[in-house]
Order: sequence, then C-alpha cells, then structure tokens
Amino acid sequence: MDTTPNLSLPLIAAAQAQKHVTHNEALAALDALVQLSVADRTRTLPPADPSEGARHIVGALASAEWAGWDGSIALHSAGAWLRLAPRPGWLAWVAEEAILVLWDGTGWQSRDIFASPLMLGVNAVADTSNRLAVKADGILFSHDDVTPGSGSLRLAANKASPADTASMLFKTGWSGRAEIGLCGGDGFSIKVSADGTAWTEALLIDPATGAVSLPATPAAIRVLTAEDTSATLMPDMVYTDQAFAITSRNDFGGAAWDGSLFTVPEDGTYDFSVALSVNGMPSAASTYFLRNGTALVGFSEISGVPSQNTIASRAVMTLAAGDTIAVRMRHNAGSGQLGLTGALYSVIQL
Repeated sequence: MDTTPNLSLPLIAAAQAQKHVTHNEALAALDALVQLSVADRTRTLPPADPSEGARHIVGALASAEWAGWDGSIALHSAGAWLRLAPRPGWLAWVAEEAILVLWDGTGWQSRDIFASPLMLGVNAVADTSNRLAVKADGILFSHDDVTPGSGSLRLAANKASPADTASMLFKTGWSGRAEIGLCGGDGFSIKVSADGTAWTEALLIDPATGAVSLPATPAAIRVLTAEDTSATLMPDMVYTDQAFAITSRNDFGGAAWDGSLFTVPEDGTYDFSVALSVNGMPSAASTYFLRNGTALVGFSEISGVPSQNTIASRAVMTLAAGDTIAVRMRHNAGSGQLGLTGALYSVIQL
C-alpha cells in the first residue's frame, strides 16, 4: 500500500531514497486538510499569483491545471498545484461565503445540511415529528438589538387551511392539559383537558366580529326590572304602550331599554312577565306583549269588578338581536283615568 486509507497520504517505502520528499508531501497534505478552510468554491481557473498553501474548492468545468478536478480541493504547495480528492463526510469552511460545507459523495452541500438543518436537538433528541427539540429550564426569544432590528418580535404559527390546527399545547407528564390557538378553525380558542383525550373548549373568539364566547360556562342571568306606570295616560278602549317610571335593575344596558320599549341586544331566549293593577270600575281590562310593533304575544284579560283589578301576563320568546317588545294595556271604563296604581315588569335572558 502506497498511501493511507482515509486521507491518501503518501507512505515511505522500505529502503526508499529521498524519504524526506515523501514525508514532506504527507505533511503538506495534512497541513491542507486538518481544520480545512478554502478561499472559495467557484473558481474554474487557478489564480494568477497564488500564495503558498492556498486552497480552493474547484468549480464545475474547470480547465488549465485544474481540468478534471471539479469538486476537488486544489492546494498550492512548493510552487505547484496538488489535487486532494474529497471523501464523504469531509467538512470545509468557505471564507468567501462564510459558510460550512460538506462533501456528500457527489457535491459540496451547505444550505440543506447546515443553513437549513432537517432536524435540530438542543440537549434533546429531535425526530421526524419534532424536528426542533429543546430541553431547558427556559427559552428566550428577544428582539434583534444587534443588527439592529425593528425592536419588535413576532412568533408565527402557520397552517394550511381553516380545518387544520396552529396551536400551542401544554402537557403534564406528556399528557395534554391545555391548548391555545387556531384549533380546527379560524377562531382563536382555549381548550382544556383532564386526561389528554377528552377536550373542552373554554373560550372562543370569533375572527369576524371579535365577539368572545365561553362555550363551557353557563351564561350569566341578565335581568331587567321596572315599575310604576302611574304617569301613563290610558284613554278608554285604546291599547296603550306602558311607560315605566322606575327602572330598578338593567343588566342589558341603556341601548336595550328606554323605559317603555325593550330592544333585544343579542339572539337568545327571553322570559317576559308583567303585573298591572287597575283602579276604578272597568268593565274589562286586557294586556299583551307587542313584538316588533305588529305581533301580539301573551294576551291576558279580566272582567272588571269594583275596587282594584290586577292583570298579569307572561311569555317566553326566542328572539333575534334588534327585535323589540312593548307592554300594551287597555281598559274599558273611566275615561281619562291616569295609568295604574301598581306595576311590575321583568325581562330575564335565559
């Protein structure tokens, strides 16, 4: 065997004359290959005035002294160019590009293997499912204060379609307990699990409206209570919208209630009830809820008797946001009678 098996360094033969020549050639090759760094990797012609020890990766279709050396390492030593053929696994630093390249048996690779590694484990083992794996007590992401950057930092998690998931999953003992992100839709959600198998959506933000819903939380009961309609003028035989002078509770907000007309704030089911007391001697009295100015709901009627008459009505309705409800009443005697001696009105969102 005339050369070493890995670096092809020349060996000194027994009884060889001028052993120093062979020895020096081996040292020159070692000097070139150990901690290998080349000037560039695209040249196809030798530089005009190379320095001693200059190294280049020969580019494709090389000519002159480098003809046929494509991909090899060209070393300038003792006034001549020496070809060093790479072997799979060799690494070289390319000074011109400031990158590390690897010979894979057919070419020098950089981007796929180093600039964009297929897997990376930091104190952990990465795999095809978890291509980036980190085991640490903390992970820091900070804005770029070296280049410098904009001063901001954003983490992006992209998915292919609305039906896919882009989320962060939190686990205990490798069993899922909470997940936040876009989980099977474009609404931002928070899900929780007690066992990593059954999941409950705790919060959902609609991407179109920004409305927040709590699917697993029972809706808080919202109530409106009002009383005193003594100032409502009630002509004979005329159904009159009742105006309530006192609002003792209003969980729906001022836009939903003006003292007489209730405007539904959101889709849902509502319970309406009213009790009205009439003074005088009416021959009859009746009341109902007027929906959207046209529909009569929950009609109730009593026959008049001396002294006080109390009439009540109740209706449960499924309504849409923007629907309106008014309380209407009519009495048949006592022209010009002013309102009622007592009134209690309530709205409950179920």
